[in-house]
Amino acid sequence: MVDAAPHWGLMKLLHLLLLVYWLGADLGTFYASRFVADSTLTPAARAVAARIMLGVDMAPRVAMPLTLASGVHLAASSGFLPGGTMLLAVGWLVGLGWLAMVLAIHHRGSAVLTRVDFTFRVLLVAALGLPSAAALMGDYPPWAPWLALKLLAFAGTVFCGLMIRVHLKPFGPAYARLMREGGSAEVDSVISRSISRCIPWVVGIWALLVLAAAAGLHLIY
Repeated sequence: MVDAAPHWGLMKLLHLLLLVYWLGADLGTFYASRFVADSTLTPAARAVAARIMLGVDMAPRVAMPLTLASGVHLAASSGFLPGGTMLLAVGWLVGLGWLAMVLAIHHRGSAVLTRVDFTFRVLLVAALGLPSAAALMGDYPPWAPWLALKLLAFAGTVFCGLMIRVHLKPFGPAYARLMREGGSAEVDSVISRSISRCIPWVVGIWALLVLAAAAGLHLIY
Protein backbone atom coordinates (compact mmCIF):
# COMPACT_ATOMS: atom_id res chain seq x y z
CA MET A 1 0.00 0.00 0.00
CA VAL A 2 1.25 3.49 -0.89
CA ASP A 3 0.98 6.15 1.81
CA ALA A 4 -2.21 7.97 0.76
CA ALA A 5 -2.51 10.51 3.58
CA PRO A 6 -0.82 13.59 1.98
CA HIS A 7 -2.82 13.53 -1.23
CA TRP A 8 -5.78 11.20 -0.71
CA GLY A 9 -8.40 13.95 -0.26
CA LEU A 10 -7.25 15.95 -3.27
CA MET A 11 -7.08 12.88 -5.50
CA LYS A 12 -10.55 11.81 -4.45
CA LEU A 13 -11.86 15.32 -5.14
CA LEU A 14 -10.28 15.24 -8.60
CA HIS A 15 -11.84 11.86 -9.31
CA LEU A 16 -15.29 13.12 -8.31
CA LEU A 17 -14.96 16.36 -10.29
CA LEU A 18 -13.98 14.41 -13.39
CA LEU A 19 -17.23 12.44 -13.11
CA VAL A 20 -19.20 15.68 -12.79
CA TYR A 21 -17.59 17.30 -15.83
CA TRP A 22 -17.77 14.09 -17.87
CA LEU A 23 -21.48 13.48 -17.27
CA GLY A 24 -22.49 17.15 -17.34
CA ALA A 25 -20.62 17.93 -20.55
CA ASP A 26 -21.93 14.75 -22.16
CA LEU A 27 -25.46 15.98 -21.52
CA GLY A 28 -24.53 19.36 -23.05
CA THR A 29 -23.01 17.69 -26.10
CA PHE A 30 -26.15 15.62 -26.64
CA TYR A 31 -28.37 18.69 -26.32
CA ALA A 32 -26.29 20.68 -28.82
CA SER A 33 -26.38 17.78 -31.30
CA ARG A 34 -30.15 18.18 -31.62
CA PHE A 35 -29.65 21.65 -33.07
CA VAL A 36 -27.02 20.35 -35.49
CA ALA A 37 -29.60 17.86 -36.77
CA ASP A 38 -32.43 20.42 -36.93
CA SER A 39 -33.13 20.94 -40.64
CA THR A 40 -35.31 23.99 -39.92
CA LEU A 41 -32.21 25.97 -38.88
CA THR A 42 -29.89 27.70 -41.31
CA PRO A 43 -26.51 26.10 -42.09
CA ALA A 44 -24.83 29.00 -40.22
CA ALA A 45 -26.90 28.33 -37.08
CA ARG A 46 -26.18 24.61 -37.32
CA ALA A 47 -22.47 25.37 -37.71
CA VAL A 48 -22.54 27.38 -34.46
CA ALA A 49 -24.30 24.47 -32.74
CA ALA A 50 -21.67 22.08 -34.10
CA ARG A 51 -18.84 24.25 -32.75
CA ILE A 52 -20.53 24.33 -29.34
CA MET A 53 -21.05 20.57 -29.47
CA LEU A 54 -17.41 19.84 -30.34
CA GLY A 55 -16.11 22.32 -27.77
CA VAL A 56 -18.24 20.96 -24.92
CA ASP A 57 -17.38 17.40 -25.97
CA MET A 58 -13.74 18.04 -25.08
CA ALA A 59 -14.65 17.86 -21.37
CA PRO A 60 -15.58 14.13 -21.45
CA ARG A 61 -12.69 13.43 -23.82
CA VAL A 62 -10.27 14.93 -21.29
CA ALA A 63 -12.09 13.46 -18.29
CA MET A 64 -11.96 9.86 -19.54
CA PRO A 65 -8.16 9.30 -19.41
CA LEU A 66 -7.80 11.31 -16.21
CA THR A 67 -10.62 9.29 -14.61
CA LEU A 68 -8.69 6.12 -15.38
CA ALA A 69 -5.42 7.52 -14.01
CA SER A 70 -6.91 8.98 -10.84
CA GLY A 71 -9.03 5.87 -10.24
CA VAL A 72 -6.03 3.56 -10.54
CA HIS A 73 -4.13 5.93 -8.24
CA LEU A 74 -6.83 5.72 -5.56
CA ALA A 75 -7.22 1.95 -5.86
CA ALA A 76 -3.46 1.28 -5.82
CA SER A 77 -2.67 3.68 -2.98
CA SER A 78 -5.43 2.16 -0.82
CA GLY A 79 -4.30 -1.41 -1.52
CA PHE A 80 -7.33 -2.53 -3.53
CA LEU A 81 -5.13 -3.04 -6.59
CA PRO A 82 -1.76 -4.78 -6.23
CA GLY A 83 1.36 -3.14 -7.56
CA GLY A 84 1.85 -0.17 -5.27
CA THR A 85 4.02 2.63 -6.60
CA MET A 86 4.76 0.82 -9.86
CA LEU A 87 1.08 0.48 -10.77
CA LEU A 88 0.50 4.05 -9.69
CA ALA A 89 3.20 5.25 -12.10
CA VAL A 90 1.91 3.04 -14.94
CA GLY A 91 -1.62 4.34 -14.40
CA TRP A 92 -0.53 7.95 -14.78
CA LEU A 93 1.76 7.15 -17.70
CA VAL A 94 -1.10 5.51 -19.58
CA GLY A 95 -3.61 8.18 -18.58
CA LEU A 96 -1.42 11.17 -19.48
CA GLY A 97 -0.24 9.51 -22.70
CA TRP A 98 -3.86 8.90 -23.68
CA LEU A 99 -4.72 12.51 -22.80
CA ALA A 100 -1.85 13.81 -24.93
CA MET A 101 -3.14 11.76 -27.86
CA VAL A 102 -6.67 13.11 -27.40
CA LEU A 103 -5.42 16.70 -27.38
CA ALA A 104 -3.18 16.12 -30.40
CA ILE A 105 -6.11 14.69 -32.37
CA HIS A 106 -8.30 17.64 -31.39
CA HIS A 107 -5.76 20.28 -32.41
CA ARG A 108 -4.17 18.57 -35.42
CA GLY A 109 -6.87 16.23 -36.69
CA SER A 110 -4.35 13.47 -37.41
CA ALA A 111 -5.93 10.49 -39.20
CA VAL A 112 -3.05 8.25 -38.08
CA LEU A 113 -3.44 9.22 -34.41
CA THR A 114 -7.20 8.77 -34.69
CA ARG A 115 -6.68 5.17 -35.81
CA VAL A 116 -4.11 4.59 -33.06
CA ASP A 117 -6.52 6.02 -30.50
CA PHE A 118 -9.32 3.75 -31.72
CA THR A 119 -7.08 0.67 -31.49
CA PHE A 120 -5.86 1.71 -28.05
CA ARG A 121 -9.44 1.98 -26.80
CA VAL A 122 -10.31 -1.46 -28.15
CA LEU A 123 -7.33 -2.93 -26.30
CA LEU A 124 -8.25 -0.98 -23.15
CA VAL A 125 -11.80 -2.38 -23.21
CA ALA A 126 -10.36 -5.90 -23.33
CA ALA A 127 -7.63 -5.20 -20.75
CA LEU A 128 -10.11 -3.82 -18.20
CA GLY A 129 -13.31 -5.60 -19.14
CA LEU A 130 -12.16 -9.22 -19.25
CA PRO A 131 -10.40 -9.38 -15.84
CA SER A 132 -13.18 -7.30 -14.24
CA ALA A 133 -15.82 -9.74 -15.49
CA ALA A 134 -13.67 -12.64 -14.26
CA ALA A 135 -13.32 -11.03 -10.83
CA LEU A 136 -17.09 -10.56 -10.55
CA MET A 137 -17.56 -14.25 -11.33
CA GLY A 138 -15.20 -15.16 -8.50
CA ASP A 139 -12.23 -16.05 -10.65
CA TYR A 140 -8.80 -14.40 -10.86
CA PRO A 141 -7.99 -11.56 -10.17
CA PRO A 142 -9.18 -11.37 -6.54
CA TRP A 143 -10.45 -7.78 -6.73
CA ALA A 144 -13.15 -6.41 -4.47
CA PRO A 145 -16.51 -6.79 -6.27
CA TRP A 146 -17.25 -3.04 -6.17
CA LEU A 147 -13.88 -2.28 -7.77
CA ALA A 148 -14.35 -4.94 -10.46
CA LEU A 149 -17.81 -3.52 -11.22
CA LYS A 150 -16.44 0.02 -11.41
CA LEU A 151 -13.65 -1.01 -13.81
CA LEU A 152 -16.13 -2.99 -15.90
CA ALA A 153 -18.43 0.04 -16.08
CA PHE A 154 -15.50 2.22 -17.18
CA ALA A 155 -14.61 -0.30 -19.89
CA GLY A 156 -18.26 -0.17 -20.93
CA THR A 157 -18.15 3.61 -21.36
CA VAL A 158 -15.09 3.26 -23.60
CA PHE A 159 -16.92 0.62 -25.67
CA CYS A 160 -19.99 2.86 -25.99
CA GLY A 161 -17.72 5.67 -27.17
CA LEU A 162 -16.30 3.40 -29.86
CA MET A 163 -19.81 2.55 -31.05
CA ILE A 164 -20.64 6.25 -31.21
CA ARG A 165 -17.62 6.77 -33.44
CA VAL A 166 -18.73 3.96 -35.73
CA HIS A 167 -22.23 5.39 -36.10
CA LEU A 168 -20.92 8.93 -36.62
CA LYS A 169 -18.73 8.00 -39.60
CA PRO A 170 -21.28 9.27 -42.15
CA PHE A 171 -21.77 12.48 -40.16
CA GLY A 172 -18.46 14.15 -41.13
CA PRO A 173 -18.89 13.99 -44.93
CA ALA A 174 -22.58 14.93 -44.66
CA TYR A 175 -21.79 17.91 -42.42
CA ALA A 176 -19.08 19.05 -44.86
CA ARG A 177 -21.67 18.94 -47.66
CA LEU A 178 -24.08 20.93 -45.50
CA MET A 179 -21.51 23.66 -45.04
CA ARG A 180 -20.50 23.57 -48.69
CA GLU A 181 -23.84 23.17 -50.47
CA GLY A 182 -26.49 24.02 -47.89
CA GLY A 183 -29.23 21.79 -46.59
CA SER A 184 -30.91 19.07 -48.61
CA ALA A 185 -33.17 16.13 -47.83
CA GLU A 186 -30.33 13.69 -48.42
CA VAL A 187 -27.77 15.50 -46.26
CA ASP A 188 -30.25 16.19 -43.48
CA SER A 189 -31.30 12.53 -43.46
CA VAL A 190 -27.71 11.30 -43.08
CA ILE A 191 -26.96 13.78 -40.28
CA SER A 192 -30.17 13.02 -38.40
CA ARG A 193 -29.79 9.26 -38.82
CA SER A 194 -26.16 9.29 -37.64
CA ILE A 195 -27.00 11.24 -34.50
CA SER A 196 -30.13 9.16 -33.78
CA ARG A 197 -28.17 5.90 -33.96
CA CYS A 198 -25.80 7.20 -31.30
CA ILE A 199 -28.54 7.88 -28.74
CA PRO A 200 -28.64 4.36 -27.19
CA TRP A 201 -24.85 4.42 -26.76
CA VAL A 202 -24.92 7.93 -25.27
CA VAL A 203 -27.58 6.86 -22.77
CA GLY A 204 -25.46 3.77 -22.09
CA ILE A 205 -22.53 6.00 -21.10
CA TRP A 206 -24.73 7.96 -18.71
CA ALA A 207 -26.06 4.78 -17.11
CA LEU A 208 -22.58 3.27 -16.78
CA LEU A 209 -21.19 6.45 -15.19
CA VAL A 210 -23.97 6.34 -12.59
CA LEU A 211 -23.26 2.64 -12.03
CA ALA A 212 -19.52 3.35 -11.60
CA ALA A 213 -20.28 6.14 -9.12
CA ALA A 214 -22.64 3.88 -7.15
CA ALA A 215 -19.99 1.15 -7.03
CA GLY A 216 -17.31 3.64 -5.93
CA LEU A 217 -19.58 4.85 -3.11
CA HIS A 218 -20.21 1.22 -2.12
CA LEU A 219 -23.93 1.57 -2.77
CA ILE A 220 -23.54 -1.64 -4.76
CA TYR A 221 -21.59 -4.48 -3.11
